[in-house]
Amino acid sequence: MKHSVQQDHQDNLEIIELKNELISARIAVNIGNTLFSLKRHDEEVLYFPFSLEAYKVNSKLAGNPFMHPWANRLEGEYMYVEDKQHIFPEEQLHLLYRDGNDLPLHGLLLKSDQWRTIELHEDENSCHHVAELGFDEAAFLSIFPFKHTIQIKQELRNNELNIETTILNEDQQEMPVSFGFHPYFSRTKLQAQLLLPAENSIEVDGVMIPTGKLLPKERKWDFKGDVVNLENTAFDDGFQDLKLNECHQAVFEVGNIHVVFAGNYPFAQIYAPAHPDKPYVCIEPMTAPTNALNTGSCKKIKPGERFTAGFSIVL
Repeated sequence: MKHSVQQDHQDNLEIIELKNELISARIAVNIGNTLFSLKRHDEEVLYFPFSLEAYKVNSKLAGNPFMHPWANRLEGEYMYVEDKQHIFPEEQLHLLYRDGNDLPLHGLLLKSDQWRTIELHEDENSCHHVAELGFDEAAFLSIFPFKHTIQIKQELRNNELNIETTILNEDQQEMPVSFGFHPYFSRTKLQAQLLLPAENSIEVDGVMIPTGKLLPKERKWDFKGDVVNLENTAFDDGFQDLKLNECHQAVFEVGNIHVVFAGNYPFAQIYAPAHPDKPYVCIEPMTAPTNALNTGSCKKIKPGERFTAGFSIVL
């Protein structure tokens, strides 16, 4: 099957399209390196009800945003570095995206224009795009004080889009890793069944911060095996203790979409709101649980060390 990659510049935006006979995937490089369209036979599976120009300046999220240097929430405007509280400087608080309780949410790079294309490739078997961001700006380092470089490779191979993220720690101290992705799958295109291969949900308090306790998912929702009907069920919950197949992968399924967590994504956040004006389901791969930068429950990489995590969307 022939695969192709196309790079286009329009209205100060860089758009990458990965394409074959079945699938097309489009990425807005300088709007957070966001995957904003994913189609099978011209049928869109991502929720992205905006023009790129509108999305760049509004406060909404859609497509597949990259959440870094933390995924989901922090308990306050601080994090811990070597067991010492690092308070975010007041003059940089405008950089924070916030939730309904005014807590820092989803990191600093949701719509960053600092991504740069460093590699394009196509052949008969696959095509891919690699983008890079140097996390070395003083404003960002005043919040997350670890200099590093991020590369994201998005590769289309037949009916599978693989998204691989690599972090290189260029700092002089160990760096915590707590990133993730937030793909929005259009609810109107899906059946009302969710396959969720996890043993336990993560209990949270009134502002959605984990309490440290776990709860078997069957105690809170009406699961049949690992399947739940979404028609009358809402989620905004974290899960861990994922169930792996023989390839050491956790495979989530909603409608005809499979989301496959490969190595280094041991946590999932499921967001399936009940509101009719939010017609989507989010299956979010996370390298660490919510608020991990404050609990220490995340992996750390040494100076000069790389960390890679990957997941796939299979249509």
